[in-house]
Amino acid sequence: MRYVTQSDFKIVQASPDAMSEHYAKTLSPALVEPLQPDALISVEDRHFAVGRCDVWNGKCHSGMKVTLSRAPDAYALYLPSSGVMEVDTGRKQLVSKPATALLADMSRFERLTLHEDRSHIGMAFEKSAMIQQLSELLDAPVVGRIDFDHAIDLATVSGARIAALGHLVWNSLNVAEADRPSSAFVERLMQAMMIALLESVPNNYSARLERPVSPAIPKRLKRAIEYMHANVSSPMGIADIAQEAGTSVRALQAAFQQFKNTTPLNYLRAIRLEGARKALTDPKCCQSVADVARSWGFSHMGRFAALYHQSFGEMPSNTAKMGRGDSL
Repeated sequence: MRYVTQSDFKIVQASPDAMSEHYAKTLSPALVEPLQPDALISVEDRHFAVGRCDVWNGKCHSGMKVTLSRAPDAYALYLPSSGVMEVDTGRKQLVSKPATALLADMSRFERLTLHEDRSHIGMAFEKSAMIQQLSELLDAPVVGRIDFDHAIDLATVSGARIAALGHLVWNSLNVAEADRPSSAFVERLMQAMMIALLESVPNNYSARLERPVSPAIPKRLKRAIEYMHANVSSPMGIADIAQEAGTSVRALQAAFQQFKNTTPLNYLRAIRLEGARKALTDPKCCQSVADVARSWGFSHMGRFAALYHQSFGEMPSNTAKMGRGDSL
């Protein structure tokens, strides 16, 4: 597990240039402007990095506009405490105000406008982390971005649950280091938050997430899945799988479609990709990316890299670097 790291920032009556420098160091290159001409800016925040997620509590005492030149490739959740924040994505304007949280793709952010006395708890989830969580919930690879509905009504039952979980995360981190729970505990809370967002906030995968899970799968389908796991590194086609399961190719395809909402070969590919990812994130793994790929049944490195990036939103080499502690 990665350790939780903390950073604090407070600036009082600063120039826009000083704030621009701060954003360049902590978020991305940005142009900061006061809402009122020649006004100075006062902000403070406390920031925690937790694995592939970030959590912070930000307070903007004076209004400002932040124009981003390169926004992070992550999904951001803003749980407001006071004031108003507007996010311009170029195509639409998103608004976060008391009782309304905001969930959005940060890579689409062009400008943030924080009004006077704005404060919020913010959380950012790397896209690869959110995509991985979604693929686990669906038990299938995820292709393409996740498009959320943005606004979350915190007065609803599901909205109140998200707010409560967000405050639990923050209260677990914002204590003396000796009183802070383990990074494993906090990472599980962040995982719970991703699940809550995927299941509660409407998105382009909601229909698939709402499908009921079958209480039992046919024995032949179970046998096919067991065969895939037992021979994951060996070449196999759908005819081989059907033969080992004792059924026809057509029946096997129908069973996978009905009970797993995918094809047999896509399911096999998902097993291999998830296995490769677990190996690459294991700090004890000393294999090269190519060796890991081969051990999970991928013989073509270019094809493996493309499928991996498509499923998890990052290249396997980047996963390996993070897994071995080369970067957070």
